[in-house]
Order: sequence, then C-alpha cells, then structure tokens
Amino acid sequence: MKKSFKYFFILFFIYSISLQANETTINVNTLINKAKLENKHLLVFFHMTHCGYCKRMENRTFENQKVQELLKKHFIYLDINIDYNTEIFFNKKRYLEKSFAESVDVDFYPTVLFFDENYDVIYTSRGYRDSNKFEKILHFIKTKSYEKIDFFDYKKGKEKEE
Repeated sequence: MKKSFKYFFILFFIYSISLQANETTINVNTLINKAKLENKHLLVFFHMTHCGYCKRMENRTFENQKVQELLKKHFIYLDINIDYNTEIFFNKKRYLEKSFAESVDVDFYPTVLFFDENYDVIYTSRGYRDSNKFEKILHFIKTKSYEKIDFFDYKKGKEKEE
C-alpha cells in the first residue's frame, strides 16, 4: 500500500508541475501595445504540429537570414500552435489557441496575420510562403504600403506609380 501511495504521489507531483508550466497567458493586447511603442507591427504565425507546410515555413522561411533580420527590426513575433492549450487574452476575452485562431478567422494553416496599433488585422497571408515571397510581404507591411495599395499591386511594382 505504501508503495502505491508513493507512486501516486510522484505521478501527482509530476502532473502538477506540468500544469504549472502551461499556466502562462499570452496577452496579445500587450504585444500590440509594445509593437506600437517600438513603431512595429505584431506578426502572428498560426500553425499546427503535424502540418508539413507549417514545418517548412518554420524551418525554411523563418530561418532565412533576411527574413530574420526584418522580423527582429520591424516586427513583434508571436508563434501560435493551435494544438497547444495556452491561454490567449485579446480584446477583453480569453481563448485557448485554437479558439483564438477561429476568432480571427484563421481556419487554414499555416496562416500569418499582421495587426496594427488599433488591434485590427491589416493583412492575412494564408498558406506556405517561401522566404522570397514572405520577404516581400514583410516589406509591404513595414512600409505601411497597405494603407494606400493592395499587396498584389504592390508586388507588381505599382506602388511607384502613385
């Protein structure tokens, strides 16, 4: 009996530690405010654990040196894996990661959202983007070109005509 109680106690202790490790809450409002103070945008990368294109984007696109430099200099980066259960606080509501994704209309993975200082989504990139394409998106956001032209015209070089 003492042995089984001992094992139960050890298992309970390990379980309680793992629960405590997952009790952090991500405050998206705070990240948006930080981005505003630093004259940056919030970039949120939504992905799933067993998604091949998500992994490719993590391991290729986000590991590209030019992309990393742009991210560090012009963005606050938030990684959201919808298979986890971290609590998210956004606009006076609490969500788990998957329900947060649904609340901002993300239903395809990978998806990258960019938020402005008014808590609005200013651009959505659905699906895998290689580093060259993603770098263009980052330039589009960092220059605030979204305020005067859509991305497809920007990509074609029409922003120079205005």
